[in-house]
Amino acid sequence: MLRVGAAREDLVDAEDALKRGQWFRAAFFAQQAVEKAFKALFLIVRREEPPRIYTVTELYAMLKEPGFTPPSELEQ
Repeated sequence: MLRVGAAREDLVDAEDALKRGQWFRAAFFAQQAVEKAFKALFLIVRREEPPRIYTVTELYAMLKEPGFTPPSELEQ
């Protein structure tokens, strides 16, 4: 089960790494934050356990299937 706040914690880690110029770590934690946030949305939007995949574009596409309308900023 997903731990509440895990996505937010990863985002904080990404921001900290970015401030230190650690680009790889910043990208890794940013991806982790998005993945965990999308998986949390599976529980909310689709009311089902998220799939065991790790590709954010695939997760996002699956979220949109039931008619989920994401904020327009996500698709810019």
